[in-house]
Amino acid sequence: MDITMIKRLMAATVCGSALMLAACGESPKEGVATTDSITDSTRNGTCTGTYPSYWQDPAFPDQWVGQKTSNVPPADWTGPVYQLSDDFPRSPVDDAASQQWRDSKFDALFEEGTSQEEKAKLAYEYGWLVMEYIQEGNVNQTGIEDWDVCNNKVRPWYNIPFQTYDAMSGREFTHGLTREAPVTFSTPEGDKQSTMWAVGFFNATAAYTLGTVWQADGTAKIPQDDVSFDEGAVIGKPLFNTLSPDVLPVMENLPSWNANISDPTFCSCTPANGKECTLIEESEQCPRSTTEWGDVTLLQFDFAVKDSRAKGTEWVFGTFVADGQRKADVDDPWQRIALLGVMWGNDTPPEGQLAYNHPVDVKKNGFKEEVIFWDTVDELNKYGGNNVMKQMGHLGCNYRLNGPADNANSSCMSCHGTASVPDKNLVTPPLLSQFSSLTKECVTPNAANPAIGKDRSGADATVNNGIGFAEIDSIYFANTPAAEPFNMTVETGSGPVNVMGDGVPAYDSGRSSWISLDYSLQLSISLTQWMQWQDHSDDPIEGRIHMKEIRRGYPAGVGHKAE
Repeated sequence: MDITMIKRLMAATVCGSALMLAACGESPKEGVATTDSITDSTRNGTCTGTYPSYWQDPAFPDQWVGQKTSNVPPADWTGPVYQLSDDFPRSPVDDAASQQWRDSKFDALFEEGTSQEEKAKLAYEYGWLVMEYIQEGNVNQTGIEDWDVCNNKVRPWYNIPFQTYDAMSGREFTHGLTREAPVTFSTPEGDKQSTMWAVGFFNATAAYTLGTVWQADGTAKIPQDDVSFDEGAVIGKPLFNTLSPDVLPVMENLPSWNANISDPTFCSCTPANGKECTLIEESEQCPRSTTEWGDVTLLQFDFAVKDSRAKGTEWVFGTFVADGQRKADVDDPWQRIALLGVMWGNDTPPEGQLAYNHPVDVKKNGFKEEVIFWDTVDELNKYGGNNVMKQMGHLGCNYRLNGPADNANSSCMSCHGTASVPDKNLVTPPLLSQFSSLTKECVTPNAANPAIGKDRSGADATVNNGIGFAEIDSIYFANTPAAEPFNMTVETGSGPVNVMGDGVPAYDSGRSSWISLDYSLQLSISLTQWMQWQDHSDDPIEGRIHMKEIRRGYPAGVGHKAE
């Protein structure tokens, strides 16, 4: 056991209850460590202890004082304890020599004249080269836990700070997993509720950009201008599901972890005031445990690569999924996955057209800006029940790329394109319009009444506030240029309309457009949690409320009102 863990266990023992923690020594300024407090004895490679490693990290007691303690390693815990890799490079890093997908042979992947067959070959090789790059040195290392990235001997990897100030979804202590979306899968035995837990890793090129925001002294410098990741930035994100392989056989033979999670059917909190739970209430009603529920198992593995050949977005997104049946004989369990697809654009519908049926017949004709591997889709759906949109291979709107953990009305790039700096009200663009009071995206209009319809999941939809289905699709399925603001304005007969309402965003600088975070939703979420903590740090502990709405966009009821 390393010295950092010993110190943290000592902190947990000495400060035996959350209420006592408030008096456990002098707290760091604003609840974060400073570089002066980081000594060689606490440092572990790229893991410095500058920021909290997980929710209820004993080294940062004032951030969770008063809460029920359930996310601290017990005194007899012998399993892994996650440490945040946060020693970000302070100058740009170009790892081109190790990034084989940057070879000119892949130029054709992004060219319109390339055949669908050739695109598929290139996309497949591109995706696997990225995956091998992400996994190299992070798995199957003697004496080192998989994805313990503090001391990768091949190349350094990093995590994003401050996905910790959240009693419901903050990082758990074993592997740094954050709670993601609830997912209901259709199986032959009926619908099964589950939750996704995930952790993201950034290469040194991407981490340099993180370091322009997250400072070495343990504070955040809120971006005032659009953020841009450099060429060759890579992000990898394994996502784990709470159902057992007995329920989802595609996960058989895949890596599984004993993680410190809450109720696997997605725990919710009932507020005493009837409005919103406090952090204390959330910690009491949704405790974590390593023993009450089963392991989490790898279901999906996403990646993102900054690649300027992807004209219009300069990003390439890819999704791998569990393939444990077909690849049972593969020696490395982390390789028992299959490429579901690769995308570098949204195949934006022409003006006035809809995303639900554009492009036409993609199973036959393919996409211009993505490749889907239909054999993998079929393998996922083989284990599904009767509800097609709840099968694991549901994909996104009109079969755009989205994994089993993702929403059937969107796409990887559609969601990530919204990534923005929160404004002073902690508002960000909704990840998809279904998470707000806006008109829903990916809707099939009713032939008799085009002002109503159903989205791809089958939910009823209406034209809200005068913003039509084609207009909302023009926002969410546009190709947002890298490091440029996400556009929330549509042209109407009476002129341009901000669908989120006048005065949104509300930045102190007076800037009227969103500050881009260049497709990094993790950076947006972490900044939101940091800003929430800054607001709370001087508040009474009983009144601290985490605005869960900010994870999904903005509070219901906010938006453009038709005149």
